[in-house]
Amino acid sequence: MGDLDVSTVLPLSERLAQLRPSAELLHFYRTKVAEYDQDREEMLGRLENFKLAAEEQHSSQWKVQQKDEEIAALQKAISDLQVCLFQEREQVLKVHAENDRLKIRELEDRQKIQHLLSLSIGPNTQSTTYFVRNPPLKSNAKQNTKHIEKVRKSGHFEER
Repeated sequence: MGDLDVSTVLPLSERLAQLRPSAELLHFYRTKVAEYDQDREEMLGRLENFKLAAEEQHSSQWKVQQKDEEIAALQKAISDLQVCLFQEREQVLKVHAENDRLKIRELEDRQKIQHLLSLSIGPNTQSTTYFVRNPPLKSNAKQNTKHIEKVRKSGHFEER
């Protein structure tokens, strides 16, 4: 037994054929091998199902992660837009306040102009406008001559 030559060792199927097992023993082992083959096929099928389920789960998790990242980006964009909207609303309020202030000022200025016009017109219905230039030699309007002569002598105003 110690001097076995590898070349003289017969394959398992030939050695089993030489043993001449009983029919019952042979049937038992063939049944066992068939059961193991069937179990193996079932396990390979289950393994394939698990593999498909794992791939599907991985794909679903990846999609969820992508959607979460997209949601986070959209939430950030919404937040940024809300900040911009708030700033624009503040600007609109400032512009409205400035507009109101200018309208009030315009009304006050109109009242002052009306008051000054009512003071300057007085009993005369004609008005005189003076411009900075040499005075004309002759006036078209009939005015208080003392006042006109005084202005002409100063040499700074022109009557129109």
